[in-house]
Amino acid sequence: MQNDQLKFLLALIRNKNFGAVRVARIRNHFSDLEHAFKASAQELTEAGIEHKYAKDFVEARRSINPERELELLAQHQVEAIPYGDEQYPELLATIYDPPAVLFVRGTLPRPSSNYFSVVGTRKLTRYGEQTAFDLIYPIAQTGLVITSGLALGIDATAHKATLDASGTTVAVLASGLDEEHIGPKTNIPLAREIVARGGALISEFSIGTESFKSHFPFRNRIISGIAQGTLVIEAAERSGSLITARSALEQGREVFAVPGPITSPMSAGPNNLIKMGAHVVTEANDVLGVLGLTQSTSELPAPEPENEIETELIKNLNKQPLHVDDLIRATHLEPSIVTSTLTLMEMKGMVRHVGGMNYVKR
Repeated sequence: MQNDQLKFLLALIRNKNFGAVRVARIRNHFSDLEHAFKASAQELTEAGIEHKYAKDFVEARRSINPERELELLAQHQVEAIPYGDEQYPELLATIYDPPAVLFVRGTLPRPSSNYFSVVGTRKLTRYGEQTAFDLIYPIAQTGLVITSGLALGIDATAHKATLDASGTTVAVLASGLDEEHIGPKTNIPLAREIVARGGALISEFSIGTESFKSHFPFRNRIISGIAQGTLVIEAAERSGSLITARSALEQGREVFAVPGPITSPMSAGPNNLIKMGAHVVTEANDVLGVLGLTQSTSELPAPEPENEIETELIKNLNKQPLHVDDLIRATHLEPSIVTSTLTLMEMKGMVRHVGGMNYVKR
């Protein structure tokens, strides 16, 4: 779409009442978007816009500057991809209400790319963090674009695991893509790394838009709609992650869930999804088999221990997180030797620190 038309489309969606469905009606009715932006309330009503919203827009557009919308894109290094553009993700275009415009910061994968979405609680447990990393790392190696919402917890872990696997990840936001409104603030470094490593931040919300609670269901339907399937790892009985799973079902996508301890509140969501027929996931191949993919064999095996201390530490580690104090007690080694050796082993890719001074075997 040429800029002389794009600026008026951006100006239309600047109005909060003109979401995906209403903008689609406008685009279907008007052949020229400048005409649409300058239309009378009566003309907008004829296009299928409720009379109240048509009148409100005619008043509101006095404060909307189409030229300024293009300036904001350049200022914040954001690209605007309208629905129908050849760069628009193919699968996302098939949902009931595809975003009228997809704002992109970074490099959006090619339209035919296969995406896989991962969602879950912000209050993840050690089990959830370890499971998310162990599952997403090999899935990302197959070339699937891992999509999540940049939130704390499972979302951030999925993005990080993908980056560690040298895969491509896309974060869907419920705000504008200007750095002032990217959130949570603690994940801004992660957002920058996603972009720097060839991934993207995407949103349907105009630059400068705050992240309101009401935006998240809209964000969630993009997370599910862009992907072949959605995996839920730890979620309370009522959570946004389950809204995403429900969107995936409504969109005809596959839904996957990781089972968890029945005593954990964070397992209630995925366990209930499994009861309802979601695919059970206990290893990466549970996902890849359903999607018709095979696990990559490109990952190099972890290096072998180079001395007796490394051998002793590896012997006491597995995929279950172990605190460094427990490792010291098990090996009878000096604390300083254990901590320094673990640091070197993590640099070599032999072990992984999963937080709180807990380690697992890589």
